[in-house]
Amino acid sequence: MRIAIVGSGISGLLCGHLLHGDHEVTIFEAEDYAGGHTHTVEVESGGRVHAVDTGFIVYNDRTYPNFSALLARLGVRTRPTTMSFSVRCDRTGLEYNGSSLRQIFVQRRNLVRPSFLRMLRDILRFNRDAPRILDTPLASRPLEDLLREGGYSREFAERYLVPMGSAIWSMPPRRILGFPAGFFVRFFANHGLLSRTDRPQWRVVDGGSRAYVERLLAPMRDRVRLQTPVRRIRRVEGAVEVEPGGRYDHVILACHSDQALRLLADATPA
Repeated sequence: MRIAIVGSGISGLLCGHLLHGDHEVTIFEAEDYAGGHTHTVEVESGGRVHAVDTGFIVYNDRTYPNFSALLARLGVRTRPTTMSFSVRCDRTGLEYNGSSLRQIFVQRRNLVRPSFLRMLRDILRFNRDAPRILDTPLASRPLEDLLREGGYSREFAERYLVPMGSAIWSMPPRRILGFPAGFFVRFFANHGLLSRTDRPQWRVVDGGSRAYVERLLAPMRDRVRLQTPVRRIRRVEGAVEVEPGGRYDHVILACHSDQALRLLADATPA
């Protein structure tokens, strides 16, 4: 069969990798590189060249079982790494790191600072109580509602939860409090961020995440059309028309949902 795949991120590349041996596959990519959110750049520092990931960075076996299996299938080497979280506020001069008690109180004045001590108490309380909202109506409401109804301090929101969420999702801090509370809490629970002890071992890909992109691309590099954004997709009898590209038996939309909707010339209300 002739199969078109729209998008060369991990989903599109994996589909192509699994299908190209038995079918005529074409992968369309709007950017000038394959990989999507997976992107590695080389940075020189101190006379050495470092592979730095600007998108996907780490994974763990607990919450990424299929990805772990893929890396094993491809023979990609990985190694354990550490994940820590630190905050610096230029406006107030506050600094702390969550890795140890000594680093939490790296600024000794925080030992007698009531707002900082309350923030620590609120962290422990949030970690304990937040999962209870997952099966309640509060789960579909904004995170700021959870914080307000729970009586959490401003210091906790501005110096812990908002910076943490902003770092995880690489987004402006002002948008974090609008997240659905249930989504936020479930992500933290799944990744062990609500526990001080039961946390998964994080791992990185040796040589940067480009290593697994290269393994996926190797047998089908000639099937990828870079700088070729798909403009429209329309269903016809027995086939699908892709512009540009022509007719295909099937199309896989390996792109974001809003992008997929814009591409469909005959999208149904569903």
